[in-house]
Amino acid sequence: MKRDLFKASLLATAAMFAGPAMAERPALPMDASPQEEAAYKVLDKYCAGCHQDGALNEGLTKAKSGFGHVLDMRRLSQDPKFVSIGDHAKSKLYQVIAGGSPPMPDNCWSPDCTPEEAELEVLQLWIESLGANAPEKQFVSLEDIHRLAQEDLQKQPTNRRDRIRYISLRPLYNDKDISADNYDNYRQATVKLINALSWNPDPYKWEQVDEHGVLMRIYLPEIDWDASKWHRLETIYPYGYASDTDPYLNPLKHMAGTDIPIIRADWFASTAPVAPLYYDLLDMPDTVQGLERLLNLDMAKNIANEQVVRAGFQNSGVSTNNRLIERHALGTGFFWTSYDFAGSKGRQSFFEYPLGPANVYGPDLAFEHDGGESIFTLPNGFHAYYLNTADGARLDVGPTSIVRDDDYSDGTGEVINGISCMSCHSKGIRYNDDAVRDVAINNLALPSEARQTIDAIYPGQKVVQEWFKKDEQAFFDTLRSAGIDPETAAGGLEPIRGLFVYHVDHFIDLQQAANELGMTEDMLRKRMPFVGHQFASLMTRLEQSPIARDEWTAAYPALMEKLTDYRPIINDHKAPANLTASVAAVVKDTPYAPPAADHSTVYAAPPAKKDTPITTYADVAKPDHKAHDPVQHSVPTQSHLTVYTNKPTYVVGEGLQVFIEPRHDCRLTLISIDDRHQSCVLYPFPGLEDEVIKGGSQYVFPPRGSLKTTHEGLETILAICNGGHDAIDLHTRDTSKVSCAASHKPLTKDQYTEVVNEVLALDLGDNGKDRQNVAGVDYRGVSDHNPDVIKSQISVVVTGH
Repeated sequence: MKRDLFKASLLATAAMFAGPAMAERPALPMDASPQEEAAYKVLDKYCAGCHQDGALNEGLTKAKSGFGHVLDMRRLSQDPKFVSIGDHAKSKLYQVIAGGSPPMPDNCWSPDCTPEEAELEVLQLWIESLGANAPEKQFVSLEDIHRLAQEDLQKQPTNRRDRIRYISLRPLYNDKDISADNYDNYRQATVKLINALSWNPDPYKWEQVDEHGVLMRIYLPEIDWDASKWHRLETIYPYGYASDTDPYLNPLKHMAGTDIPIIRADWFASTAPVAPLYYDLLDMPDTVQGLERLLNLDMAKNIANEQVVRAGFQNSGVSTNNRLIERHALGTGFFWTSYDFAGSKGRQSFFEYPLGPANVYGPDLAFEHDGGESIFTLPNGFHAYYLNTADGARLDVGPTSIVRDDDYSDGTGEVINGISCMSCHSKGIRYNDDAVRDVAINNLALPSEARQTIDAIYPGQKVVQEWFKKDEQAFFDTLRSAGIDPETAAGGLEPIRGLFVYHVDHFIDLQQAANELGMTEDMLRKRMPFVGHQFASLMTRLEQSPIARDEWTAAYPALMEKLTDYRPIINDHKAPANLTASVAAVVKDTPYAPPAADHSTVYAAPPAKKDTPITTYADVAKPDHKAHDPVQHSVPTQSHLTVYTNKPTYVVGEGLQVFIEPRHDCRLTLISIDDRHQSCVLYPFPGLEDEVIKGGSQYVFPPRGSLKTTHEGLETILAICNGGHDAIDLHTRDTSKVSCAASHKPLTKDQYTEVVNEVLALDLGDNGKDRQNVAGVDYRGVSDHNPDVIKSQISVVVTGH
């Protein structure tokens, strides 16, 4: 039984045919601008050693934090995670180098080896130049998008209208951080995903149906869908709404015969390619055997008749042990499948037992595999994916204890069908060499009949490479036929994954909140004073501490109802139970409030044991099963801790308040780091009680006394929950630890060399006035309450006037 469970937990990874490739140091583009050339030199000097594949420092085998393209200037400029087009202050790349936490470069142990002001200015000028040629765009509101869709639908034949739907790129079009080129790449990503979910032999092609190019019209039969497929999306779509005042929305709904005729492209990319919904949209059966019947494929017969091409290798780039791959001819193109192994010895060595599976060759020479992945061509030439156990049961998610999705550096590492597979196989089949033929065919211990079979089904590296090349070229031709450039990357990633990341990982600030609510930032600011007091904290937070996607979808309907003339549609979408105080206040006593939360829940689930069974489709089908949430594939979106201040900017001498909002019970450490790399511990602090901050509550710091700004510059306030000495030292290792006490005086030369006034000064009043918080403070916020480090930070500007 244990072995069966273990077998059930092993599956092929999304990088089924991945072979390790030697990364090359990217060169400066031939047509580089002067700003681009200057920025390249600065990034090469300070960042490439840790963050550029092919240029890593000695001892590093992988780029730190999964960020390995800092010198790929064109990709970096299109990566909204690191660069905000035309705005250096909002760009994470600049923030970190200019004094963020932890200070970068992280092999620098003093301010002397950080970039000089002139070098920072070079980066600033480059980022600003990216927005210099950005086309002026007219803001597209919700009413605008409804008008465009209604006008287009009126032009369509009346007998088709109830089968026409629209996918909108409106939020991306309005987003000032997205360049024109990257916007077009997101559009190609949407076309690619639509085709990857279609059984129609003809590829879907985007046609511009409106003046802005933000709408994609889909005639459902063109992708072999009916209204019920679209309805599956409607039931979980978190951004549906109704209106009594929009003159276009109700007529549009009436003509289309549905309450939600338009869905957002970014949400579509974050949801539709995630199993089990991915399987359902493609009508995939529950077993490999059912998949064979669907495809009119008989794998056992093909193997027995030697109508397959095989290759085996030990290093796939992801799997720990052996992997054998096998190609079957298919009417639509090909069916590649893999046999994966929990070990490499005995029956799990295809060098010794090269002729499995046992149901074809019998038990004597058959290997024993533990799971597999299949990639095959749809009738339109795009690819579909399937994960399964050794006995053929369908799988949704792969365990990180066995395999990892390392293409998505900010993810949990889970291999999720099909987004992980789409990302890994961005160009179709991935190349690898065969290592079985030469060994097995010369193994005279094998019967001659077996060696003849090996000769037939393991044709060797040259033939296998030819099949790889043929299948790759066919996929490229398919992409081009749908208007997709095979080299396209969106946000620096495979296009569909890039659009997934855009929706899931990028936090919502005031500008994007306004955009998603259908208004400009100025319009939102004008309406903010008229909302209730329960919205005050959230509005303050939006201006300086963006909201993660899962919390934003919880707050969205309440904000939509309060700030616009639209009414949210309540459906099966479920908001997370654990919310920060500012979001919880907004949804409290509304129809959109989630069920009561258990704020004591630990931050991360314990590692899965190797013999823990994987969730199968049979489990998912159970009424009480919670299907995989695509948002939980992302680490950044799980914002367990928020920190923000009562104002975004301050004048020297002005009082400052810090708001800390954990989603779970938190043992807090609060640190101030200034732009001269000097740090002090604000909390715990002598005179302030060190206590657990309850999940879902708001902790205002300081609880008494005052926190004063004492010098011009950039102040970074870092909040850490449950951090040990090592975690805190990581963020303060190359800073000079000083006292936060307003009455601080130098104690000894070893502890301080001078009074530092640039850091925030904490004065607790009479009770704590004379107490000192010296370097080497006892971090009493450290606790075994939860071992994981959860952190958040905010930077505020202090000016002289």
